Amino acid sequence: MKNLVKGLTVIAVLVLFLVMTTTPSIAGVKFGVKGGLTLANIKSVPETFEGYKWETKQGLVGGVFAEIGLAGGFSLQPEVLYVQKGAKISVSEGEITGTLKANIDYIEIPLLFKYNLISGGPTVPSVYVGPFVGFNTKGEFVIKANGYEEREDIKDDLKSTEYGLVFGLGLTQNLGVLKLTLDARYDLGLSNIIKEVEGPESIKTRTWLFMVGFAF
Repeated sequence: MKNLVKGLTVIAVLVLFLVMTTTPSIAGVKFGVKGGLTLANIKSVPETFEGYKWETKQGLVGGVFAEIGLAGGFSLQPEVLYVQKGAKISVSEGEITGTLKANIDYIEIPLLFKYNLISGGPTVPSVYVGPFVGFNTKGEFVIKANGYEEREDIKDDLKSTEYGLVFGLGLTQNLGVLKLTLDARYDLGLSNIIKEVEGPESIKTRTWLFMVGFAF
């Protein structure tokens, strides 16, 4: 599975590069930008960290995409996104209350296979699925408690890449020259992102992404 996902995402990079170096006016090809929010969490073994349960944290996402029209309402959509993932822990021990955030950021490259649920009209809903590969750019713990803040770099404890699958729903609204796009998707991390260090045996990302974009 990991080799298949890696191979498909390498193809995504090549397709996106080739498409972006061609003329944007080619029929069936659209380009766009998008951005929005993430709701990130992780699945670990064991399920807790130092006895505390992982909780969802908010982050940001943004990037570019190309959509290549295929036959029968299908299209291929390679993307390059910057995604803030991770999780947080709430701590309450006596008079001490605070949070520990695991900020884990990636340059993520999904290759999405998209299907339009209706064939025409100004508003077109769609569904899509596909693999992604992520290249780690940041890893840190941010500890805040009773006005105190400390940051610890954990990037060296993380693997440089992760692999997974994307499942999502989309909506495209025709605005004339531009098209407004809405995305709601789920990133299912399939690979263990942590190296062999003291602590959890395995950590995999679980992230919701909600984005607004424009295509032309």
